Amino acid sequence: MQTNEVQKVLDICLEAGASDARIIHTVSDQTSVSLYNEDVDKIHNASDCSVFLQLFVDGRYGTFSTNMLDEAGLREFIGNAVKLTKLLEKDECRHLAPAELCYKGGGGDLLLLDPAADSVSAQQGKALAVQMAQSLCSHIDGGPLQSCETEFGSSFEHEVLADTAGFCQTRDASFYTVSAGCSFIDKDGSRPQSWWPDANVFFSKLDAGRCADIAYQRGLDRLGARRIDAGRYNIVVENGSAAKFVSPLLSALSGASLQQNNSFLLDSLGKKMFPSKLTIVDNPHKPSAFGARFYDGEGLATKRCNVIDEGVVSMYFLTSYYADKLGMAPTVDSVSVVEMVPDAGGLDAQMATLGKGVLITGFNGGNHNPITGDFSYGIEGFWFENGRRQFPIHEMNVTGNYLDLWTRLAAVGDDPLTLFSMQLPTLSFEGISLT
Repeated sequence: MQTNEVQKVLDICLEAGASDARIIHTVSDQTSVSLYNEDVDKIHNASDCSVFLQLFVDGRYGTFSTNMLDEAGLREFIGNAVKLTKLLEKDECRHLAPAELCYKGGGGDLLLLDPAADSVSAQQGKALAVQMAQSLCSHIDGGPLQSCETEFGSSFEHEVLADTAGFCQTRDASFYTVSAGCSFIDKDGSRPQSWWPDANVFFSKLDAGRCADIAYQRGLDRLGARRIDAGRYNIVVENGSAAKFVSPLLSALSGASLQQNNSFLLDSLGKKMFPSKLTIVDNPHKPSAFGARFYDGEGLATKRCNVIDEGVVSMYFLTSYYADKLGMAPTVDSVSVVEMVPDAGGLDAQMATLGKGVLITGFNGGNHNPITGDFSYGIEGFWFENGRRQFPIHEMNVTGNYLDLWTRLAAVGDDPLTLFSMQLPTLSFEGISLT
């Protein structure tokens, strides 16, 4: 569906009685190939071409989707959608985003589409999964490695976002992933597992060999895990696991959480809630970064900004709807690409500075209370002393409250893991409760 066809659908919405409308037309294709050891276990392909409609009808709001895109079918579908929307209660906060805050174009190329995407085949992806499987299976005979699972995935998406106020933009993106998982058996009969991914906008930049090597080594390092006594310890959180502590802060700043009183950061805007060394940045225009974008789901323009600036909460994530509900100005619906401002070196440097404590390399279960900020998560990792790993640990939980946790922030590393949209570094904290 071209932009002129999208405009025709918007016209049909107005003819059917809508006051305003927004359309998101998406064409996507996803493929994955999974292997168990060296045997193909699963092949998956999903292609979709659909229209998602947001209708504004006399102060009422309804959302609808269809993949029947012929004009006659769309006219009937939209006519019925408008009738259904008229049955809903009025909500005057539902309207299109203010045009003056929407993206106007001219931002350049975020380099989110692999120029070679059309030539990348599922067979090439399978070859990467086979390469990882062969490398890992060579360790199975006589060793602690019992089995492995490897996978390749690809995703392509073309999107048109348009509304009746004149906003119309297109976005094309590709994304490739490989991953390797290993299952081991320990001397005590326990079965530690490990997993590691690689991901990139560009197929040629995937490093399947390194991915398999890391997954295998991380599993080997988990053998012989022990339990340590409960108490308060200094902890270092590996970059690949740091999102467990950062994501709840961002969720607590969303308009939905704030408006529904479901946030431990209510009434925090402009207040110093965290230590000065904590600065969280939304960098939406970072080239080739997963999550990079010029506009959000309703067309609001994105920009680089400090979400938390030297400990001060500097923004809420507000769609036009939740902005109206809260009597504030819209910002954007959510973060795009998350970064942090470093004040220390990476993982090894932070362990050396703290001397001894627990290195957390993964979380396995648990939950947090979004209203109070209390949390409890199972962890895996290592005891370190004199700045070096000594032995793996297991059967431990990290517990506390997010507001207290972040007052104990000791360091923000300079080693972000850049595979996904949460591009976070190693973090360390002092005096954290482990049980």
